[in-house]
Amino acid sequence: MTHQHPTTSRHRLGKILWISTFAFDLPLVILIATFFYISSPRWDEADYDNTITYNHPPGPDNPDILRVATYNLGYLSGMTNQQAVVRDRGRLETNQGKAIAALQPQNLDVLALQEVDFDAYRSFHLNQQYALSSALALPFAALAVNWDKRYVPFPYWPPQAHYRAVTSGQAVLSRYPIRRNHRLVLERVPTNPFYYNALYLDRVAQMMELDLSGQPLMVMNVHLEAFDAPTRLRQTAVVRQLAEQYAETMPVVLLGDFNSDLDRAEERATGEMPSIQTLLDSPVLASASPVEAQSATFPSDQPQYSLDYIFYTPATLAVRDWQIITTAAQASDHLPMMATLERLPDGAHSESQPTQVKTSPNPPLPTQDNHRP
Repeated sequence: MTHQHPTTSRHRLGKILWISTFAFDLPLVILIATFFYISSPRWDEADYDNTITYNHPPGPDNPDILRVATYNLGYLSGMTNQQAVVRDRGRLETNQGKAIAALQPQNLDVLALQEVDFDAYRSFHLNQQYALSSALALPFAALAVNWDKRYVPFPYWPPQAHYRAVTSGQAVLSRYPIRRNHRLVLERVPTNPFYYNALYLDRVAQMMELDLSGQPLMVMNVHLEAFDAPTRLRQTAVVRQLAEQYAETMPVVLLGDFNSDLDRAEERATGEMPSIQTLLDSPVLASASPVEAQSATFPSDQPQYSLDYIFYTPATLAVRDWQIITTAAQASDHLPMMATLERLPDGAHSESQPTQVKTSPNPPLPTQDNHRP
């Protein structure tokens, strides 16, 4: 009878244990590697706050009147924004045409966008920012990327509805040159699990200084937390502080999707004051639309909540009029809001009440697809 050498037996046992461990751990290794891959960025972070100049005619000199608007595009998915549906390119392009047809007659000088796709599978890799810059003849653009992932597995089921590759965010389109552009990533929801935050978008405050024939104007474009009220309240406090600091040296326009309404039941249920009240209480800022006015922007099919706002500094700017652009219909789940601002002479202060403008029924859509980037 032969006996194996103890060293040989231990070596063989160790090999068996190593193979068994590897076999059991391999799925975990693959899962971890996959997670890090899909949550990794597609763009260089240095490009997240790019500024772009297009070959369009510049704006007029000495602009004392500014027509500004804010619009959460919802990547032009209409009312299907977060629904588990298979995306349809024709629907997206139709919605793009609706949005452009609604915005073109406004002759905007500044347009702040949220949820605009720069290069995403869900929107068929169409550059929505470029499409609007071109169609509206706004030659200057500033980006603020807030979602850049190789694969986003949302909506969760079915898999064919996944967003997949996403590079998206905020942008400001302008008729006037851009001096500087900066994106500030705001606080994340601390109670979210790490894997959720790793795949989810950032909440960003975009700060862009315009050159109005030698005079500065600070435009702040924000898209604040949607689901966690305490986090949104803290984000809003940061935004207010920044706006008030900028207002010490130049006029400020603060606009975007604040995800807060004074009468939203789920917000009041938290016991906290609605976060938008933080800005309404500012001694430096004022809302372009009166609080009591009918200014609901969401959802676009049956507007109930005012989530989108335009704030300005009444020490340096006055509001002539404002409106909700209802002709955009359901191109997005939000409606765009716009205001006409007037620069005040040094030492003046705005005391006038802005007038609400009513929009007419939807104009006919373009018959040719000339809006594709």
